[in-house]
Amino acid sequence: MAKKKKKYLIKLNNKIRNYFNGLPFDEGVNTLDDDKLIELVMLLELKLPSYEHEDMVRALRRVWSEEGAGVRELIVSYLTQTYRAAHHDRTKRPLDRVEKILRILEGIEHTKHEENLILETFIDVKSAKITPEKVINKLHYLRMKERLGRLEKSLNIVFNTLNEMEFTHSFTFALKKHDFNKLLLCTSDPLPLDELWELEENEIIEKLQQTKEVTITRRQEEIESFLEALYAKPHPYLNEEMITGALKKMSPEEALYHAPIRFDTIEKILKNISEKYHLFESTDHIIVEKEKFHDLFGTMLYYSTSVSYEKPFLYSLIWRGEESPVKEDINRVNDDLLAHFKAAVNDLLEEMRLMSEKLDLEEKVLEEFIVRFVAPQVQSSGTLKFKEKSKRRILFHFGEYIKPLLAKQKREELLAKTIRDFKNLFPLARELKRKIIFHVGPTNSGKTYQALKVLKEATTGYYLAPLRLLALEGYENLKADGVSVSLITGEEEIIDEESTHISSTIEMMNGSVDVDVCVIDEIQMIADRDRGWAWANALIGVPAKKVILTGSIDTLSAVEELCAYLDEPLEVKHFERKNPLEIMRYPTPLKKIQPQTAVVAFSRRDVLSLKQQLSGKYRVSVVYGNLSPEVRREEARRFREGESEILVATDAIAMGLNLPIRTLLFAKDNKFDGLRRRELHPSEVLQIAGRAGRYGFEEKGHVGAIDENALKTINKAFHTPLTDIELPVSVMASLEHVMLIGEILETENITTILGFFAENMEFDGPFVAANIESMLEIAAIVDEYDLDLKTRYYLSCAPASISSPYIESVFHRYIRQIEAGSKVLYIPPRDLPAFAQTNDMLLNAEDRVREISLYLWLSFKFPDLFEDTQKAIQARIRLNNYIENSLRQGHFTKKCRRCGKVLDFSYRYSICDACHSSGKRGSNTSSHYRSGYSRKRRK
Repeated sequence: MAKKKKKYLIKLNNKIRNYFNGLPFDEGVNTLDDDKLIELVMLLELKLPSYEHEDMVRALRRVWSEEGAGVRELIVSYLTQTYRAAHHDRTKRPLDRVEKILRILEGIEHTKHEENLILETFIDVKSAKITPEKVINKLHYLRMKERLGRLEKSLNIVFNTLNEMEFTHSFTFALKKHDFNKLLLCTSDPLPLDELWELEENEIIEKLQQTKEVTITRRQEEIESFLEALYAKPHPYLNEEMITGALKKMSPEEALYHAPIRFDTIEKILKNISEKYHLFESTDHIIVEKEKFHDLFGTMLYYSTSVSYEKPFLYSLIWRGEESPVKEDINRVNDDLLAHFKAAVNDLLEEMRLMSEKLDLEEKVLEEFIVRFVAPQVQSSGTLKFKEKSKRRILFHFGEYIKPLLAKQKREELLAKTIRDFKNLFPLARELKRKIIFHVGPTNSGKTYQALKVLKEATTGYYLAPLRLLALEGYENLKADGVSVSLITGEEEIIDEESTHISSTIEMMNGSVDVDVCVIDEIQMIADRDRGWAWANALIGVPAKKVILTGSIDTLSAVEELCAYLDEPLEVKHFERKNPLEIMRYPTPLKKIQPQTAVVAFSRRDVLSLKQQLSGKYRVSVVYGNLSPEVRREEARRFREGESEILVATDAIAMGLNLPIRTLLFAKDNKFDGLRRRELHPSEVLQIAGRAGRYGFEEKGHVGAIDENALKTINKAFHTPLTDIELPVSVMASLEHVMLIGEILETENITTILGFFAENMEFDGPFVAANIESMLEIAAIVDEYDLDLKTRYYLSCAPASISSPYIESVFHRYIRQIEAGSKVLYIPPRDLPAFAQTNDMLLNAEDRVREISLYLWLSFKFPDLFEDTQKAIQARIRLNNYIENSLRQGHFTKKCRRCGKVLDFSYRYSICDACHSSGKRGSNTSSHYRSGYSRKRRK
């Protein structure tokens, strides 16, 4: 047997010598070209770090000497092509892959170079996964890539992923005293490449050259427009030298209004506002700081308040010569810092009082404990922040000071382990073995429509809506289709005893009655800072056999993780928008707005200012968050039915309003989100823009802005991929949580209980305690009264917006009467005029409607005390009609709160410059009211 094998090897060696003209394999293999070497490497399935000539020769020499006759036979058979061995071995299997590729290429015209590229591409792909379609597609891609490369080289351009042509071009900047040339990046409109490929190469080049020239012309016009605006009047901040230097140093990719300005120039501009500003520069931001102070129990704390601005935003303000919002923003941030700091200190003080309630300790001892730890922290960090770590240190040392309370602390630790498994707080949902279906898609894609079709066909079902307005629409749609349905919201119930379906706001989800189908609308709201807990509760706890979610693609990964955590199957159905959205190429000035246009701003003041500007030429509807759902619905109806031509709205339009909007224009590209002023996020832009081009009414939607800078920002955000929502999601303290925490902490102080929940609760699974800052503000008021814990919890959940002094005063009155156990009467407004003549009159009417919402909400929690519901509903109808009339006539004014001088709505303050300069102090503020009322209670 050994002799036969040796004889066989000699035969193979002779064959290979004949092939290499007498050379042995080790020498002859070096004479092969790279194409042959690559094919041999593929044939033998060798894994190499690179496919350089020397690496392949070295590897083939090694296998020839180390492997057996089977491998040598394979090499000889491949090289000679005429030799066919009788011996068959498993090592011959890789030959199928090479032959398969070559057989596919036999019927396709191709070059040897293309063949080698294809072989190299599929070198690591299993034979079973190589299909004609993949090979042909790859060949088409290689040819397309080569063709694009020739075009790019010929025209000195680059094609980006959006099929746009990018290139740099030298432009002349003709300033008053200086002329200079500057290379700038030019980007064409998206190109119809599929149409271009049908043309000959020279025709393509000619068309691309034309596009290139158009793009250059447009860029030149942009420069001329920029310079014209710059020199239209003396610039308040920049001189000729500064302008020249900044434009010369800007990178080719920079937008003109984002051209970087020297840091010392920005510093000088802002220090003209206040010498006390200190500026710092990071890579992307400018930080402005100002020193402030606060009296903490007789100790003065000095700290810095800072605001951060994205550089492009600040550069744009300066180039446009606009006033910086630094002063307003710093004051707002400082107010928030003080409010949070005071609330944290008061929470801590209250908790220390609770810990020492059985001890005869003076208040001064508690205050000294706080100052001893907080003052060094503020002084060393320079920031007015009450860190959780500091709170724990103070409570620890205070606990050491009062040893008897250590046992209570151990019981608090036990509590954190008692209710950790959040999903098991919904036992009925866990028993149903639910199936979850996610309808994923953008606005106007039919995802909610299809979900509601399934709901209508179900024997029993829930519709959980994000807004009272949507819950009402869901109720009306179900009823119109013959479904027996009830409506349940926080302030309204329409109960049909025979109903099989319920339409409700998401916060009113009932976890104790099971149904066949539940539709949870706008599931992406699960990431909302304040209300996301309601969607988390619904997704985890709704007792439905089939749960249908509707929402945007950025929620998909979070939903997948939550379903995996719940061990419940998830089916994903993707929906595409039914008609396209188109970003407009040029801004649309207010005077050129066409009917069926919606203009979106981000504050009540801006909405009313825009209405004031547009009402002279158009019939205008307005929608903003402070309006009641009834008024918003009526304003939307007027626009829908053509009674008004233009809709001016805040981002309240982004959810729940399906309107025949042909064009949607952004009035601004930035908003103040409660923490800082920033540009709009892509998710916000897409949600708002999606309202344009309602399916069935318009072939496409048009999205634009009223100025060029905003249009560029919107365009960029519109084409930016959405960022996935990440876990954890927030969960809210339920009545069960509150009662259990109160029992273990041995307190009925709702602020202490909610604070403990927010700061200490930990959960098994992807959950964190929800943001309950607004709830804690209401709880602080509730704790001033002598009430049982259940009543305190319900009142803390009430929709009492204490940012309004009027609502806060009404809330105090209601609580006093609840405390006394007396009937709470609703006091309707006196006779109303035909319409509001001033902004304050309109604001007062809006507050009166919010008061009615609060009264009706409380009537469901305390039906024996709040009996004037019909009177409140009738008053709401009157007030809504009054607000509607006021918005229609559009001539009410904004007046200075001090002297009564008429102000323009675009004026950002509530008092005029003269009153502000006089240094008068108003007393009708919520903070004064609260402090005064608290002092009165203590007396």
